Order: sequence, then C-alpha cells, then structure tokens
Amino acid sequence: MDKKTIYTNGRIFTGNPSQPWADTLLIENGRLVAVGFASDLQQIIKGRAATDLKQKMVMPGIHDAHIHLLLSGLKFGFECRIRPNANSKQLIEDICDCRKCKSGTLSGWVIAGEYNPFAIEKSHLDRKLLDEHFPDRPVFISDYTIHNALVNSKALEIAGLSSDVTDPHGGHFVRREGSSELTGELVERARWAVSAAIPEYSSDIYEDALRWSVSMAHRYGITSVQEASASLPELKALKALDSIDELNLHVAAHLVWQEVTFSGGASLEQQDDLISRHREHLTQHVDTRFVKCWLDGAPLPPYFTESRIDNENKIDLSKIVISEDDLTAALIRFDRDGLTLKMHCAGEGAARVALNAVERMRVHNGNLGPFHEIAHAGFIHVEDRDRLAGLRVVAEMSPALWHNTSPEFECLRTGFKFNTMHRLGTHVTVGSDWIITENPNLFPALQGMLLRDTESVDLETALFMMTMAGAQAVGRQDEFGSLEAGKSADFIVLDRNLFEIAKNEVGDTQVLQTVFKGKTVYSAEAGSR
Repeated sequence: MDKKTIYTNGRIFTGNPSQPWADTLLIENGRLVAVGFASDLQQIIKGRAATDLKQKMVMPGIHDAHIHLLLSGLKFGFECRIRPNANSKQLIEDICDCRKCKSGTLSGWVIAGEYNPFAIEKSHLDRKLLDEHFPDRPVFISDYTIHNALVNSKALEIAGLSSDVTDPHGGHFVRREGSSELTGELVERARWAVSAAIPEYSSDIYEDALRWSVSMAHRYGITSVQEASASLPELKALKALDSIDELNLHVAAHLVWQEVTFSGGASLEQQDDLISRHREHLTQHVDTRFVKCWLDGAPLPPYFTESRIDNENKIDLSKIVISEDDLTAALIRFDRDGLTLKMHCAGEGAARVALNAVERMRVHNGNLGPFHEIAHAGFIHVEDRDRLAGLRVVAEMSPALWHNTSPEFECLRTGFKFNTMHRLGTHVTVGSDWIITENPNLFPALQGMLLRDTESVDLETALFMMTMAGAQAVGRQDEFGSLEAGKSADFIVLDRNLFEIAKNEVGDTQVLQTVFKGKTVYSAEAGSR
C-alpha cells in the first residue's frame, strides 16, 4: 500500500452532516487526511496518481450490530448442511452425503442444521430417525431458529440425559406422548447438557472458519461488527489472526454470559472468569468491553419461547431466564466496569425486564456509563418505547428478517418499529444476525427499512443506523462510522447510487470494493483478498 492514496471522481456519501458529499478521498497510513472535492484539494493531490472511482457511489463501511462470525464460519464450512424444508428422508440423505460428517473432524460427532419441524413428518421428529442411521455416533442438529435441536440416543447418553431428567428453567425436553421418554428434541436451555458435551474443534479450524467469515463480511461491505457470541476459542482465534495482520475488521466482541450453547459449551463459572479477564484478549482490532446475555427465547413457531406481555399488562415470567434482580445486579457491575451489556429480548416482556433493570442500574450508577442494548428489539410494548432514549439503551434492530417471506416468519411482520423508535429519539442500530441468514448481506434489510409503510425511515436515516449509529454504540465514533479527516479509511464502493434508484432496487445492491484502513480487502473483480 502506498503511503498516500487518492480516490477521486466519486459520488462519496460521507455520513458527515456538516459535509454530506465529496468526490475525493486522500488516505495516508490507513487514515483519511482529506475528504472533499478535487477542485478544493488541488494543492494536495496535484501530480499524484489517483484511483478513478468513475462516478460510483462510495459510503462508509457498514457496521453489523449483531453477527455470529465463528458460528457462521463453522456452520457453513465445517458442519453438515440440510436443504431447506427437508422431510425426514431428505434430512438423512443430506447428512449421510455430507463429507464433513464423514471426515470426523469433531471426535466422531455429527453436527448439522437446520431442520424445519413443519417439514418433517411429526412421528419422524424423533431420535429414532437418527438412531437408525447413526447408532454409534452422537448427532446434534439445530432447527431453523438455532434455539432448539434434535439429537440421537448416543448424544443423550454422552450428555448423561435420561427420562428422569428434570426440565430446566427456560427450556424443556420433548417427551413421547403419554410417557417421560425423551424424543431427542431439545428446546432452548434443554440443549445445554449436550452442548457442553460436544468437544472443541482444533485451533486451525477455528481460525479457518473466522478467516472465511471475515472475507464474507468484506464481500458485503462490512468493516465493523458486534460479535454477539464471543467464546474463548473465538477470542483466541481472533487474536491469532490479528497477530498476523489477517483480521481486517473492527470487532466488538460480546462475551457470553449465562448461556451455555452459544458459549461453545463453557460453564457459567468459566463464562464469569472469562469476563473478569476480558482485557487479556484485547488486540489491535478486537475490543472485549462487551457482554451478551439472553433473557428469553425465539418469537417463532412451534414453541414461541419469547416472553410476552398479556392483555392485563403482565410479563410472562415463565419465559424469562434471568430475573430482573439478577440482571440489575449484573448491570451495576458491568456498567461500573465500563462493559456494555447486549440483552437478547425476543418478546415485549423481556424488553420490559431489560428496561426495568437498566433503570434501576442508572439510579444506582448514574447515567454516564456506556450504552446498553436490547438485541433484536423487534417487539417493545407501546408503554415502553419512549423509555429507551432517556435510559441510553440502544434498540439493535435484528434479525434482519422482516422481509423474509417464509410462513414461519409471518409473526415478525408487525415488529421492528423503525420510524416510531427514531421519532422517539432512540439510538437504533441494525444487525444481520448472520447464522440465521445465509449471508450477512444487509442491503435487503436496508430496502426493508425504506418500505415499511408507516414504519419506514428515509435513506439518510437508514444509512446512519447502519454506519455511524453502530460506531457510537460501541464507543468508536471518533474512529469510524463516517468519512471524515482523522478517521480510519473504511469505505465501500457500490454498483449503484442508492440516492438515484427506486427503493425496491436497493436490496439488489452489490459491493464492488471494500477498503479497510486504506487497504482493499475485497474487490468484485478479484474476490476477497
């Protein structure tokens, strides 16, 4: 990379309200030293070689506020994939044909996903289906929500689970009708014992999985992320990649708290220990001042494990997995230590518990600590929506599934109040929740934000939510999020000008080039670098 690099003749949307447009960028040592118009920068750029943007639109790199880098890399690179809406016969065919299954990279375990319970004949959604073909190898298959699973008898045996096991709070073991016998279907926290029994991959696999996921982020114009399930193996892999200059991504790593499956099987005690030692895992591009917890489940059928608020304005506490008192105590501690807590809230009840806990924490700690976040923020009760701004709680709008046409996602249509939350002054960010989606492409989500009837926002507001708002949420607004002199040279070149096309064409936008700290990390012509 040249010490000084110039990009010119572009339609550059800076994201900086005081200078929203430019046509020229001057980069030195990975930072923007000038952003403006060539006619005003002649003394600086005259006689220097420059890259001609050919009037293409340029914008700040996208911030993905909710992504699972390692889990997505493992899912698509090292685990077995099941075709969408597979029936029982097709599910077995796909697993048996899976080379990753046959390679035995995980000490004999078969890890696969995802099955749709509505596509499998009811009597076949049972461990007997798996036992017939895998009598001696443990099998773990995630369902389409990633919150539930189907396992075989061998997996139950290794995990020490039998018919006399008690259902955990926040989950249950599906049992055969009329008996206590386990079918092998595990709902929410019932997965914990099996998840803890699954061995780790090798460090090389973790690094390869992350390397691929980072390249996918670059392909879709993402230059900064909030990793929503950072485990110890992931932190080690991130550090390894960063040490050899292969982590071209700003990562806010949210360390998992009080959730075993998304922590790579770590116990609750191990999670607490990792959070207490989070500074040991800081690197040039990895910030570990973040924690993630789950307050309820998923707002999707058939189990609907989210916590709702009923017609009498009461929270369904049976679906809340961390009590308001425990959450408040944790928030007081995390906030005091400068740690942001991202709280998974699928239903209105969970969101209210989160807001109540933050309110109590703010009374105790004051209002000067970091932002805290409601993850997903799709369903917030009408009586709670105006609380977020004053409490400095971010509404992280993910998953980006309001535009999914599958019937299972129909229940999400009424959620995600972008315009309402924006008008109330709420700090709104946007995440892909990649692991649910096939890729982290947020342009279809951007189109959805523009075409939500009364809940639509304008393009500039939507782009702010996808860039600068994310940088602010992680306390890095002086480093990235907009194209301004002094900031990291993180930007993307698009195949169309978003401000000159119909709204229904936004979702098809392609990224031509992704630049991170002045270095091209993705080119549509050359592929990822």
